[in-house]
Amino acid sequence: MALHPKPAGAYRILHTADWHLGKLLNDRSREEEHRRFLLWLIDSVHDHQVDAILLAGDVFDTANPPNSALEQYYSFVAALHRAGGCSLVVIAGNHDSAAQLEAPRRALQSLGAHVVGALPDAPDERLIPLPSGNAPRVVVAAVPFLRDRDLRVGRAGESYDEIQTQLVEGIQRIYAETAAAYRERFASTGAPLVGMGHLTVLGAASSDSERAIHIGGLGSIPSNRFSDDFAAMLLGHLHRPQNPGGANSACPVWYSGSPVPLSFSEAEDRKQVLILDVNPEGSGELWGTTSVTPLPIPATRRLLQLRTTADRIEETLAALDPDTAELPTWVEVIVSEASTVDDLSARVTEAAKGLPFEVVRVVRADRLMPDAVENESAGLSDAEVIESLTDDPRRLFEELLARETSLDPARAESLRAAFAQLLDRYHQQQESGAPR
Repeated sequence: MALHPKPAGAYRILHTADWHLGKLLNDRSREEEHRRFLLWLIDSVHDHQVDAILLAGDVFDTANPPNSALEQYYSFVAALHRAGGCSLVVIAGNHDSAAQLEAPRRALQSLGAHVVGALPDAPDERLIPLPSGNAPRVVVAAVPFLRDRDLRVGRAGESYDEIQTQLVEGIQRIYAETAAAYRERFASTGAPLVGMGHLTVLGAASSDSERAIHIGGLGSIPSNRFSDDFAAMLLGHLHRPQNPGGANSACPVWYSGSPVPLSFSEAEDRKQVLILDVNPEGSGELWGTTSVTPLPIPATRRLLQLRTTADRIEETLAALDPDTAELPTWVEVIVSEASTVDDLSARVTEAAKGLPFEVVRVVRADRLMPDAVENESAGLSDAEVIESLTDDPRRLFEELLARETSLDPARAESLRAAFAQLLDRYHQQQESGAPR
């Protein structure tokens, strides 16, 4: 898909998110896929005359990323600076360590990169005028992932509903304060306000590779809660590209999605970045007409789910046309009607020898899924369901809670609220490196 030429006089923004540098898929590194994406991104900045990149969180997959992931990130910032003419705004996501992301902030600022890891207390410090404060063409509200402590003061005995209300009101308050600071400082310049964030908007579709930000979706906010001071809201956290609420809402909300498929549940997703053009209005100095266009990312590796029965493993694998991209296709084989003594992994490995793809995982389709997560996990493989339970304390807690049939609703709600507070405290300690 060819991107339309940059309109005369426009300020062009590229929105991306959820890189998850350092990510593994069943112990397989994604480093080469990320390397090729970042090279493509540098080329796209040049080819499409991009003025600024907005990276909306989850730069890394973990709070303590491997050195190879750090090297990829810093090499990209340096390459973007050498290319010249393109600013970079980075906010922290829930997978990132705010402290680590901000540690080299001043050094990166000399390379044209603005990094916001933790929420600045003063609302005007969240505003980044681009390309400069003297002649802004757009003002970015760089709001990073908002943790529980940013949004409310917890008190003993609070109910699940009370916590949910406080979190949503807290998110709304943070963005309202930021919009008010924009009106005071920059509205008279005519430069539009573009919001950034790392959160979940109600009605958006998730995939299994996203870690829940707040337990039970407590931090999910309706799209109409954002002030219409924002010309657009460019978000991270959800890995599927989407526009919940529609492009014509008062404040359109956009997720660029992740640049590479992070799990087999994203195998059919079309990965992309978003191009936002801020166009001049008439012959005056006012800016504000925005348009958003997807720019597809070339697929460098395809993920594929293959379903078969035990008696047809060899036949199904031999007939598979993997439609390989630049890198070999990775396949998850889901086998039904298998006996408990059948060594499926050995059979699949032997049958796949010499074929033009790599089998990454073999799953028994008849493995029972917990009832409490069956509906939530529709369309996922059993292996991904099990992995998500062990990887995601929220869902594991909900499964254990569902098994306690003797609990009355009020007690269950109280336990959910207590667990939400404990989980948030754990994530704070993990980020700071404090003893757990």
